[in-house]
Amino acid sequence: MAVRLKETPEDFFVKEVKNLKLKEKGRYAYLLLRKRNLNTLDALNELSRSSGVPLKRFGFLGLKDKKAVTEQYLSVEEPTQEELERLLDASREDMQLELVGFGDEPLKLGEFEGNYFRIKVKGVGRRERKVFARMRELVKNYGCENYFGEQRFGSVKHAKEFVVKHLIRGDYEAALKEYLTSLKDKRLRRTLLKRWGDWESFLRVMPAGSKPERELVKALKRGLSFKEAFNVLPKNVRLMFVFAYQSYLWNAVLYAFVVRYLPHCTVPFLNWELAFFNRMSPRVWEEIKDLEIPFLGFKEKPQNLKVELVLKEVLEREGVTPELARLERGGIKLFTDGKRKAFFRPGNLSWEEKGSEVTLSFVLPPGSYATVLVRKLFCADVVT
Repeated sequence: MAVRLKETPEDFFVKEVKNLKLKEKGRYAYLLLRKRNLNTLDALNELSRSSGVPLKRFGFLGLKDKKAVTEQYLSVEEPTQEELERLLDASREDMQLELVGFGDEPLKLGEFEGNYFRIKVKGVGRRERKVFARMRELVKNYGCENYFGEQRFGSVKHAKEFVVKHLIRGDYEAALKEYLTSLKDKRLRRTLLKRWGDWESFLRVMPAGSKPERELVKALKRGLSFKEAFNVLPKNVRLMFVFAYQSYLWNAVLYAFVVRYLPHCTVPFLNWELAFFNRMSPRVWEEIKDLEIPFLGFKEKPQNLKVELVLKEVLEREGVTPELARLERGGIKLFTDGKRKAFFRPGNLSWEEKGSEVTLSFVLPPGSYATVLVRKLFCADVVT
């Protein structure tokens, strides 16, 4: 069973929660960006192009969904009056800018209080309504598993393998082939695979809007090796491969923990599953509410023996060793250690039910995913 999200951008509204320290004057101008059906990086590229302000002078707190209506803050370093006017004049139907004020600090990724969501969930049947009536109280009292959501897995959504696994083997050709041909359109995928190596022909049939990917193929056409061409990709794209695989590993550990130690329901998620506890006692919650799960556990050791056990099993199954964790490819480390909270509690959770639709409102901490919370509330897959 599945519920539906984002049938229109207006079905999914997101607004950053940030307490800006405003002044009449300051080194940085703070702007509120309202956008519709546009991702954050595309909006920034357009603002930079139309205003002449280099991208490196922009700061932002987080990436926001494309198929949504969103409000987020931007900082611009030392803008002239003329640059500010050009930025404000860059507003259009799907993107509006408003000057909020000035301050002394740039806006940096993750440095905000959270995100406010108002989401319309459609296709809610009798079974989902019954589950929702129980799970909403469970979530209010005990929270939700802090899985990474589908936005983290854009590079593998239609892929057969993680790009990082090819990079581990040093097979740059396989890594680039996986990335450039993993498309939803299977017919186009087959066409691209047939034309692999004939770069002029490959360029003619590949998607027109993929600028970094086209630059990569042009580099191959000029005679660069696969390894050299990999480095043509912007660093944020190369890091995306790393984040996708590490997010998969982390999700796998939390999934194994929930399945092994808690009563649960399971829900389809991309090529895998997510597991959510569907019953909880105050005693057990007291034991696990502050649980943190390391990404690797080589430097950040698990503080919980059950987590240590499932983490060891997942890493062994995937063949991830301390030696592997030190690998670098294309100027980036393939693995980083750290830790992440296993559970989060949404703030101000409220809802309105109308027929087969439920409108949800809540606040999530930075790094937590609304689509994950919706899956838990209905114990159902999400179609977007």
